[in-house]
Amino acid sequence: SQAPRGVGAFLLSESQHLAMELYESRVASMQRYVAMCVMFHQMGMRVQSFFPKISFGLWGYRMDRTHSIMRIATTASPVSGADVRERMVELHLKFKIQKAVNLVGRRYREWKYVKEH
Repeated sequence: SQAPRGVGAFLLSESQHLAMELYESRVASMQRYVAMCVMFHQMGMRVQSFFPKISFGLWGYRMDRTHSIMRIATTASPVSGADVRERMVELHLKFKIQKAVNLVGRRYREWKYVKEH
């Protein structure tokens, strides 16, 4: 189409470009986000209803009770990251100690068995 009188074609094109950028950055991106949320929700519902069907109700989970990245990303954590990090280091150390104790105990039982036979 042609530009209105008094408005050059370049100015019209530039204003349309700005309008399309605003549309893309606001409306279209929100539409894609909502579509993605709906798609993942539908996938989750299918998985939620699949397992009870094949296991006669023994397996299954409630989708509203499972981990959600968006909920975690927008909700304040009741425990600080530093506390979690310290606890992870402590648990890792306990694991290594228990592994060493188990190894020493296993080697002692093997040595004792060989010595007796």
